[in-house]
Amino acid sequence: MSALEQFMDKWNFFDEIVYKVTCAICISLIIIMTFEVLVHVFFRYFLDAPLKWGEELARLMMVWAGLLGIGIALKDKDHVGIELLTRKLSGKTLAWCNLISRILIIGFVGVVFIWGINLTVESYGTYLPALNISWAWSFLSVPVSAANQLIFMISSCLQDLLDIF
Repeated sequence: MSALEQFMDKWNFFDEIVYKVTCAICISLIIIMTFEVLVHVFFRYFLDAPLKWGEELARLMMVWAGLLGIGIALKDKDHVGIELLTRKLSGKTLAWCNLISRILIIGFVGVVFIWGINLTVESYGTYLPALNISWAWSFLSVPVSAANQLIFMISSCLQDLLDIF
């Protein structure tokens, strides 16, 4: 077993843990968000006493679930892609094409990660009016999601390297 294969076994174990935790968080957020919206609707239309924090909380959970879902889609290879060229490729040529596209994704997501950290830090002193929590909790979803995507893309790149060599 080569050093790359040994490293990849350990990385894949880490990758699977991150994937399972991310899926559990997304599912939990969607379930909680659905329940919270139903409660909000009940209070607004049946009790005529709307919850002032209901919409903000639902929006916050939707942002987190949506951004974390991007990483899940990348891991499952469910993201949108143009297959016009790649359908005609096979073997090492396809692996090289995949590797190059994934490296470009890593570069883009790396920039998003850095900008997300800056945005989170800059928003620390501002607060969501109804929830009275820092906007940083909302913007933190950007670098966390980007970190997820980076982990999953590194796994795909390592697999591409094994396919090439």
